[in-house]
Amino acid sequence: MIVLSAFFMSCKPKDVKIPVNDNAGIHEIWNNSPIYILMEIKGNDTLADAKLGQTISTTKWLVAADKRLKLKQLLPALQKVIKKRHKKSMHSDGKGQLFFSYLDSLQKKVSFVEATHLELMPDFYRSQTYFKTYNQADKDFDKIHLWVYPHKMILNDSLVFNPDKSKKQILDRLKSLDKQNNSKKRLYLNFDKNTSFNRFIDIYTFFKNNLLPHTELSPKIFIFTP
Repeated sequence: MIVLSAFFMSCKPKDVKIPVNDNAGIHEIWNNSPIYILMEIKGNDTLADAKLGQTISTTKWLVAADKRLKLKQLLPALQKVIKKRHKKSMHSDGKGQLFFSYLDSLQKKVSFVEATHLELMPDFYRSQTYFKTYNQADKDFDKIHLWVYPHKMILNDSLVFNPDKSKKQILDRLKSLDKQNNSKKRLYLNFDKNTSFNRFIDIYTFFKNNLLPHTELSPKIFIFTP
């Protein structure tokens, strides 16, 4: 496993097993504050513990979360970080940037993907049921729904992809949909709560990086109970 030890500037050493994937990312971010979300075992429970003590509101926040955490374990800590990042104060306008860290396995470098506008939706919604309830939300976009499970992905409730080559296969399908007309489209990611943070970052980064002319990744992320 890849262990992250003090790759941030001016911070105390901590050990976090960060996600690893083959997505290119940002390799240097200056003027930052590190945030560690550690995996802790207490009895029979696995918990996520967010270390927020040294964050500076005027800096870019870099989140290093342990890749072994499942989303259901990570959610409370991650919501805590996002809420604090968007909180307005005398030193902050609530619009500061937020990034996730991971290891780019191709270039063997610690990399970052922006998640400033990430919005984690309540877990009783999936993207399709959300827009049935709030039919005016994102009304200017055609909607594409992707379901991410630990061992498969499903596009628009019909196309099932195995995990090995699914990212590129789905991207090819999105390119085909993108070319069908010039309407604006959004891709909505739905993650099974049992998905690992490692897989979450892989999928999120891949589709955020591969922008299409008429299709964008929605900042709304749905994390559901299967």
